[in-house]
Amino acid sequence: MCGALSPDETIREMTAHDLDAVTEIEQLSFVSPWTRRLFEETLGSSISTSVIMEKGGYAVGYIILYSVESEAHILNIAVHPRHRGKGYGAGLINYVLDHFQARRVTEFFLEVREGNIGAIRLYSRYGFEKIGKRKKYYTETNEDAVVMRLSLPG
Repeated sequence: MCGALSPDETIREMTAHDLDAVTEIEQLSFVSPWTRRLFEETLGSSISTSVIMEKGGYAVGYIILYSVESEAHILNIAVHPRHRGKGYGAGLINYVLDHFQARRVTEFFLEVREGNIGAIRLYSRYGFEKIGKRKKYYTETNEDAVVMRLSLPG
């Protein structure tokens, strides 16, 4: 799935009806998953953008960002384990970058586990650069977070 979506793939705004599928993907993806309540809070936030990717009517992944003026912070992105390696994470990032560039967002930030080499590689392909580290950011594993930034021409 590089580039255009196939006819059975869609990217759309997340709704409360998606939360069962999203929390399932979350629990399968992270050591310390977000709670349903956290997802509900982001859906209700005026600075949040929550997007879901579907294939054949089923959720395969999602991405959640906060944005204020020219900055956006990717809070959470996950793809269902059965659908990884098929380009869905890249599709979500492509969508978000296009959507937010149209809104004149030029700075994107995120934190990623230092040991999540696949995600770091994915973000680096889009031009995200490592700009720092947050020591023991992930308290459940004492793992450091790599802080990454993407600056786009404004």
